[in-house]
Amino acid sequence: MIAEAELKSALKRYNISPKKYLGQNFLVDEVVVDRMIRACRFTKNDWVMEIGAGLGVLTRRLARGVKNVLAVEKDRNVCVALRDMVKGYDNVNIICDDFLELDIEKTLIEVPEKIKVIGNLPYYITSPIIEKLITSRLNFESMYITVQKEVAERICAGPGGKDYGSLSVFVQFYTKPRKLLDIGRDYFYPEPEVDSSFVELMVLQRPSVDVSDADKFFAVVRAGFGQRRKTLLNSLLSSEAITLDKNALAELLKKIDIDPGIRAERLSLEEFARIANAL
Repeated sequence: MIAEAELKSALKRYNISPKKYLGQNFLVDEVVVDRMIRACRFTKNDWVMEIGAGLGVLTRRLARGVKNVLAVEKDRNVCVALRDMVKGYDNVNIICDDFLELDIEKTLIEVPEKIKVIGNLPYYITSPIIEKLITSRLNFESMYITVQKEVAERICAGPGGKDYGSLSVFVQFYTKPRKLLDIGRDYFYPEPEVDSSFVELMVLQRPSVDVSDADKFFAVVRAGFGQRRKTLLNSLLSSEAITLDKNALAELLKKIDIDPGIRAERLSLEEFARIANAL
């Protein structure tokens, strides 16, 4: 570890106390950092945006191997320390702002190419950050995020298991997810209550399944998973986006070779797409 003693010294020097309400858990193991960087396969030509740069443990390692680092950090006190920590790295640009409030298009206006993203995401806002990343996906080539291990399992889950749900479908519709490594809670300071996983999201050139209306597709997905214990037929009937009566909807599902009595967790993305396109 470096880093825990060094980190505590820096926190004390800059009068910073990790804020639980901001989800501040600082990575303190350089071996883990090196494993993360190697897994990302960054090159000297890459522009990388780091979400939640903290005190720069990952930032400095990135700066030695890529063309430019856009280090986003919300906490203004931490930003002051971060500027000192990355002195001497001319290719690091610190953006002291909340990523969820950041204007991505404006921030990247002078960046000549699609960029890559890396970040240790605060557990309490993981889903909103993932949603923003995917909504802004045209700016990104790939995303590498540290999330709660349970969330990583949901992101990567396939049909048929308890982890498979709306988040799985949303992420897999726009990206190809892959878990790269697990990171124990003892590699962070302060130590969180859960373990983490480092996940790759490769942005797809086009959605993984063909749909005529993405909004309708996700309305079907939300309805299907909204009441997981019910049959697909009864779950879909609860959605305002579906206007067919029970008999008509059951006939439509049978016509496209989907069992009305199945549960949504057993449906593939292709089968969800088939339903949405038929409605």
